[in-house]
Amino acid sequence: MESTGKYWIPVYNVLENDCTIVLAHPKYVKAIRGKKTDKRDAKWIADLFKHDLVAGSFMPPADIRQLRDLMRYRFKLTCFMSSEKNRLQNCLTVSNI
Repeated sequence: MESTGKYWIPVYNVLENDCTIVLAHPKYVKAIRGKKTDKRDAKWIADLFKHDLVAGSFMPPADIRQLRDLMRYRFKLTCFMSSEKNRLQNCLTVSNI
């Protein structure tokens, strides 16, 4: 499976318990330039995998992935809170308060 965008995540989450999935970075499975279609890309990746030319990316276990998502969200909220505090301070400074 090629990891492009965020669309591979739900598919990976559903299939990881039933199948052995190799997650490949798009940079390493990029097809030859030309008329590019999804069918040609899928065939190209399948051929690369068949010849053991696809190096799988590291995927941590599901509980670690969930913890990482929570930590990213916490960091985002912390940055948002700091941004709002700075905006308030700037507003008070500009208003001479």
